[in-house]
Amino acid sequence: MTQSDTPAKPASRTPPEIWAAARDDYLAGDSAPVVAERHGLSLRSFQRRAGIEGWRRADISVPSPRDAPIWGRGLTKAQLIELHPELADIEEVRADEVFQLLFEPTAVELRRFAFRRAAELAATDSPRQALLWMRLVQMLDRPGDRIDEEAAAFTPVDHLRAAFLRRIGEDFDPPEPASAPPPIE
Repeated sequence: MTQSDTPAKPASRTPPEIWAAARDDYLAGDSAPVVAERHGLSLRSFQRRAGIEGWRRADISVPSPRDAPIWGRGLTKAQLIELHPELADIEEVRADEVFQLLFEPTAVELRRFAFRRAAELAATDSPRQALLWMRLVQMLDRPGDRIDEEAAAFTPVDHLRAAFLRRIGEDFDPPEPASAPPPIE
């Protein structure tokens, strides 16, 4: 018996019969988490195997690029804004919201922002992402306004933001004239 230069591929600990039953259940319409739990498989292993072997459920259609909205197919953001100038206003408002959340965050504004994002994503047929944003909304509803009430007046990050904004303001201040007399005390 000789040793090969390549290590042997480790055998799967799960018998082929289990994989066959899991595949059949999945192809019959059960969800991946349900099938994985039923057959004692990790969800990640099941999803990996389903992807490698090309298992496709009959009740789920694979989206094609043609399913994208007609106004957004194959276009960059700049091209979309050129075609639809009103999108520039939407983008500007979104940038202002993000800036507001970054420099003056409040729980109420974060909840509103998350809810709007969830609504946008639900309206554009992205239910999974919409669900993630709605989870954030629910998590922010739990503490209510206590987040804003319990927060310290200024955190270290607030001081960094203030220094950043001060430095930006100094960049835009006009230089003082060199011939100005010294201030009288």
